[in-house]
Amino acid sequence: MIGVNVLPESYVHVHRRRARVHGWFAVSLAVGCLAAGPVGLDAWRTAQASSLQSEVDPLRARLSKTERRLAESGGLVTGLQQQLARADALRSKRPWKDLLAALAKKVPDEVWLMSLESVDEQPGRVLTGGTTGDDASVELAGPSGLRIVGFALGHEHLYAFMGALNDGALFSHVELVKAGQQKVLQGNAVRFVLECQW
Repeated sequence: MIGVNVLPESYVHVHRRRARVHGWFAVSLAVGCLAAGPVGLDAWRTAQASSLQSEVDPLRARLSKTERRLAESGGLVTGLQQQLARADALRSKRPWKDLLAALAKKVPDEVWLMSLESVDEQPGRVLTGGTTGDDASVELAGPSGLRIVGFALGHEHLYAFMGALNDGALFSHVELVKAGQQKVLQGNAVRFVLECQW
């Protein structure tokens, strides 16, 4: 069978040129897609990293705040443990009955005591709030010494009493807070306030 091409030669050339252009366009498109793939992937990864970073920053801030609160709580717990140990030591080493018996041996006949009161110059540690969100507070403190109020017939008797207290057996330091003459019955006596530190 014999085939005869009846199309004009110019039409054939245009058709072939168009086919070549389409081929080059397809090749260029394929190359462009291959080149754009990594760029698009990098852009997607950058967007993901930015999104994750925006989530990480608040978490880091919360972690830092939690670590600070944990450190503060640790210091508070340590301080409370020290104060509790101190209070236990005071209760175990200086029972009140033994303290009163030791004081009775040191009080001269010319001195009589009116009151004894435990004192603490350092303020106690205060816990406020709690896990339930209430505003309750608890104060824990151990006494650091003893305040003694009494009378002496004269200043020399008061100084003798202070010297007996300051021998190191009961107290490490004895301080005269105030003293003054005061009428008692039909005479005068020296009213005094002493603060004695363990």
